[in-house]
Amino acid sequence: MKNDNLRADRDDLDDLDRFTPRTPAKRSGNLVMQVATGVFLGGLALWLVQLGATALYAKLMMGTITFGG
Repeated sequence: MKNDNLRADRDDLDDLDRFTPRTPAKRSGNLVMQVATGVFLGGLALWLVQLGATALYAKLMMGTITFGG
């Protein structure tokens, strides 16, 4: 353990010659539409859940829900 060689080997210069950079991909504005659609659908889902919970709470308060019939 004491005499372990923990240093990394240096890359050869021959390896650097084989490296070819990739061309950058084009970015489209599609991500903006996806985020906007997700925010809209999330807000719509929250509104529907709130509407259902409010209706259920109103029915419970008025006593019009019967359990077990």
